[in-house]
Amino acid sequence: MLSHIKNRRSVYTQFFTDKPVDKAIISALLDAANHAPNHKKTEPWRFRVYTGNGKKQLHEEVISVFETLRGPDTWSEKLDKKFGGFFTKSPVVIAIFLHRDPAESLPEWEEVAAVGCAVENLWTSLDSYKLGGYWSSPTFLCDSYGQWPSAADNEKCLGLFYLGYHEAPELPRQRGDWEEKVTWIE
Repeated sequence: MLSHIKNRRSVYTQFFTDKPVDKAIISALLDAANHAPNHKKTEPWRFRVYTGNGKKQLHEEVISVFETLRGPDTWSEKLDKKFGGFFTKSPVVIAIFLHRDPAESLPEWEEVAAVGCAVENLWTSLDSYKLGGYWSSPTFLCDSYGQWPSAADNEKCLGLFYLGYHEAPELPRQRGDWEEKVTWIE
């Protein structure tokens, strides 16, 4: 597993190929996500998977979220070109949601952390399938509960995960020394 963790990287949509990702592979990635740790077994992650023509619906939903927040007719041609390009270039887009425990039996940050762990499981699993991806969390998508069309009152979008086969160059990924980030108390 350590090699998959060390190979995890962000691969952006400009490097994706047109090759579709098989539904069985997407299912395996989501199964890996589902094994994330979570306090009180709330399993607070929810995913909406957009492929093919479904990405047109995603495009409409993103515009709806933006205009609900900013007002009618505020979506611009510039935003449409940017996000439309992301959706067009990415074979798969997964909307990531926090599904807050309705009883609020634990602090929200613990459930957000659990969703982060689920996404990390998915992300590190990409290497097994020679896929690339990245998590994007534009502020307007991730601001408030209930903003996303058909989201439950206790759901909050935490971003979009783009994934696909890619032809990204190998780039150096510098990490600082882990020992500089640890204090030993003995």
